[in-house]
Amino acid sequence: MIIASLSIDELAQRCATETEKYGRREPSDEQFCFELLRRALADGLSEAFTRVYQIYERRVFAWVLGHSRFGQTGESADYFAVAAWGAFYAYLRGARFAGFSSLAQTLAYLKLCVHTAIIQYLRDQRPPAGFPAVVPLDETPGAAQTPDLGADLDAAEVWARVTRVLQDERDRLLAHCMFVEGLRPRQIVADYPGSWRDEREVSVDAYRIRRLLRRDSQLRELFGLAGG
Repeated sequence: MIIASLSIDELAQRCATETEKYGRREPSDEQFCFELLRRALADGLSEAFTRVYQIYERRVFAWVLGHSRFGQTGESADYFAVAAWGAFYAYLRGARFAGFSSLAQTLAYLKLCVHTAIIQYLRDQRPPAGFPAVVPLDETPGAAQTPDLGADLDAAEVWARVTRVLQDERDRLLAHCMFVEGLRPRQIVADYPGSWRDEREVSVDAYRIRRLLRRDSQLRELFGLAGG
C-alpha cells in the first residue's frame, strides 16, 4: 500500500483503527497516523489537523486530568487541552515537523505541551503564551556539565532529539520534570511516587540521562560542544 496515495478520510479511518488496536495492546501500525500528522503539520492541511484532533482529543483530556498538578489550577480540562493543542500546532507546523520521525516521538511532544500548559499556568497565573524555555541540564548539584537547552535553540527541535535519545517513557518523564518543569528530586518523588522510590534513585537516573544526552552527537552539534 502506498501511503501517499490515501485520502485524508482513508488515513483517518486507518489511524483510528490502529489507535484502537494500540489501546487494546494489540500489534498496530503507526504509519497511517504519522502520515496524517505530517499532512496536518508539515503540509498545513486543516482537514487533516481536524481529524488528528478528533482521534487524539480523548487522550489529551486524559493527560490533562491525570497531571499531578491539574487540581491546583482551578481551571477546566478544556482550558489546558486548548492551550496544548495550540502550542503543538504552532511549534510543529511547517519545516519544524521534519525533526520528528515517528508517531511516538510526535505524541510525546503533544503530551509535553499538556504538561507545559499546566506548569506555566501555575507559575504565571495567566494563560500560557506558548512553550517556555527549558532549564539548564546542569541545574542539579553534582550533575555532568551540560549547556542550557533553552539558549537560542528551537525547543521543538531539541525535544524531538531528546525523545529519540531517551527511548524509555520513564526517562522522558524525568527529563520533562527536570528540564521543563525545573523540579528538584524531592518534588519529583512527591509528584510521581510510583516511578521513583526516593531522591537518590531520582538523582542516579538524572545523572544517567544527562550522560546519555551529552554523548549524543546531534545534541553536541546543536550546542556546539566538543566530543566526549
